[in-house]
Amino acid sequence: MRERDKQMLADHYLDFYQMAYTILHEEADVEDAVQDALTDTMSQPFVRDPYGYCCRVLKNKCYKMLKRNTYILTETLPDLPDTPNTIDEERLHTLWKYKERLPARIKEVFDLYYEKGYTRNEIAEITNTPLPTLKKLFNKGHKRLKKQMIEHDNNNKHQNNIDKL
Repeated sequence: MRERDKQMLADHYLDFYQMAYTILHEEADVEDAVQDALTDTMSQPFVRDPYGYCCRVLKNKCYKMLKRNTYILTETLPDLPDTPNTIDEERLHTLWKYKERLPARIKEVFDLYYEKGYTRNEIAEITNTPLPTLKKLFNKGHKRLKKQMIEHDNNNKHQNNIDKL
């Protein structure tokens, strides 16, 4: 990418930040998304419209983060009592049990992010892990938790069907 395009992207940082903030509403996630989008855009060798390309990349990253965060929140935190998506204590306990079974490195990253509130960049510095590797750890951990919870749910449904017989 040409230097003038990189400078133009840097000049529009606040525009990207506002765009991401309207979608995510969380400063830490917004900063991560904007930095990731700018990095991805600047790493492309040739882009006709760097501003438009970066906007598309940023929008997609924000929606992926929002989707992931929504899944994690609905799977880990109990809802208000009279809502249809109420998660009982047993399910919450099961999720935490599976989280404890994650590899130590993934568990450490999850604890820093979800319990202590560090941003991904801060976690990368704390753990001395490159940001792309950290993102892979997050994805791997989320996939494992999701898979284990789905298996747990399927086992419970199967057991309930047997109990009904």
